[in-house]
Amino acid sequence: WGLIGLARSAFAGDQIGDDVTRLAGALALIFVGIPVFLLHWWLAQRAANQDEEERFSYIRAVFLYGALLATLIPIIQNLTALANRIFFALFSLSDNRLMFGSDQTWSDNLIAMLMNGLIAAYLFSVLRKDWAAEPIGATYTDTRRLYRFIWMLYGLAMVVGGVQQTLLYLFDALENTSIASQSILANGLTLILVGTPTWIISWRILQKAVVEQTEQESLLRAVILFMVNLISMVVTLFAGGVLLNILIQINLGERLTFAGLMGELRDPISIVIPFGISWAYFSRIRRQDLSAIEVDQQQPNRVQEVFEYLAAFLGLIAFFIGLQQLAFFTTSLLVEQPIWTDIYRQRLSAALTVLLIGLPLWLLNWRKANSHAKQDGDEENHLESSLIRRVYLYLVLFISVIGVMISAGVLIFEVLQAILGDPDENLLQTVLELVSLLILFSLVLWYHALILRSDGRLSAQIQAKLHAEFPILVLVSEFGDFSEMLVAALKKEAPKMPVAVHNIELGVPDEDLSDARAVILPTNIAANPGEAIRLWLQNFSGVRFVIPTPVQGWVWVSGNGNKIPNLVQQTAEMVRKLACLLYT
Repeated sequence: WGLIGLARSAFAGDQIGDDVTRLAGALALIFVGIPVFLLHWWLAQRAANQDEEERFSYIRAVFLYGALLATLIPIIQNLTALANRIFFALFSLSDNRLMFGSDQTWSDNLIAMLMNGLIAAYLFSVLRKDWAAEPIGATYTDTRRLYRFIWMLYGLAMVVGGVQQTLLYLFDALENTSIASQSILANGLTLILVGTPTWIISWRILQKAVVEQTEQESLLRAVILFMVNLISMVVTLFAGGVLLNILIQINLGERLTFAGLMGELRDPISIVIPFGISWAYFSRIRRQDLSAIEVDQQQPNRVQEVFEYLAAFLGLIAFFIGLQQLAFFTTSLLVEQPIWTDIYRQRLSAALTVLLIGLPLWLLNWRKANSHAKQDGDEENHLESSLIRRVYLYLVLFISVIGVMISAGVLIFEVLQAILGDPDENLLQTVLELVSLLILFSLVLWYHALILRSDGRLSAQIQAKLHAEFPILVLVSEFGDFSEMLVAALKKEAPKMPVAVHNIELGVPDEDLSDARAVILPTNIAANPGEAIRLWLQNFSGVRFVIPTPVQGWVWVSGNGNKIPNLVQQTAEMVRKLACLLYT
């Protein structure tokens, strides 16, 4: 940027003698930046050439791709400023309304593009050499994926903004073609002209790479598509709610002129269309990604479940607020019996709008989340997704409990205050509103408590099934307290789990006992098992648990061998958890 400032000063003509500050600043950046960069870049390159691990480290990959972004994005920004200036010249508009580079000149933009382009070309050549050397690990692959997604998001934001600005102009054109409206069109066309190829090229590269398994399994891709989809959905629904509110008010009797109607509709429609298209398109892309993933690769499904529960949570909040506003509106009508005015029309339309937006959003996503959580025969998926589901349920329950407490507390306060001789001015309406709020919170609390109990029963059934398919074999040198305590602890932790005890004095376990998924043995057997038991343990395909019981000549660095009940309890808990973790 020091070189850019110097070149801009050289092309400033007569201003070079007047703008001493600009020239001095550019020279200062050059005198400091060049030696510092050359020294450290030489050290970095030398280390990279001498050590492959250094060459393909995350720090180097992030630096190279980050520096490439820091040079290419200014090129696009200055290109946008040039395009913006061209459109303003075509429409004969003043430069003070430019969206980009209003304080710059053509030469300023061209110089910045040229200088950044030279540095970007050098960085690109360095990256090509590193890629030609076949990078070790996933450092370069992961960083390049992030780099591509940044370009995709950058281009997408420009396209969405350009379409929104262009739609605003079309609405304004129905009334007039003022200078302000033409500047909106010029800015919108600029964003579309530069943003569309930026988004298309980066997105096509990303879509071509998705055939690779590493790209399909990428958490970054899943998270970014999740965020784009979520933001598009929220903005679309918000703007759609504003639009729906206007239409409901018209149906309730509000009268608007054509110009007034266009003025009300221009903003929400200009937002709904681009963000709605983005929501629909990336929802389809996410569905395609999920359908391409194999059944045993659950990571993208977890992201999908998070999206469903988050969308359901937002929908439930909107649905609840709509019901609450509708209840408050109804109580005000019952108590005040007012004349129908614009205020009541607006209150009713606002309540119906939030209700109509929130109810389908909650129902659709809640039904999807329920169907995924309770698929028949999908026990492992249920256990893995239960954490996401429990977070959602407990969060709703917590908010509901707090809501019940607050509404009940305020209600009792108002009643007691009235009894003690200092009633509220609108006591009846206040009490009715608090009662309706208490009922709503109680209904939400009751419904989700039932869901949580149902999930608990289902989870217990699934775990019992898994435990039943996880037989345990306990090896002892003699029957006694140890085996009795261990069997009792296992039965307490997992009543359905088959447990068998075998005395090694009787020889190796028979074929039925050898089918156990895990074997538990004390230290004395592990230390001196005998040749037959040693060979049997060596060939055993399950998991081996060794309890560090006291044995003469053996010292365990960790654990407390003289507290057998504690060790037995810990072993039983580990076996219970392992039965679910190893289920396939």
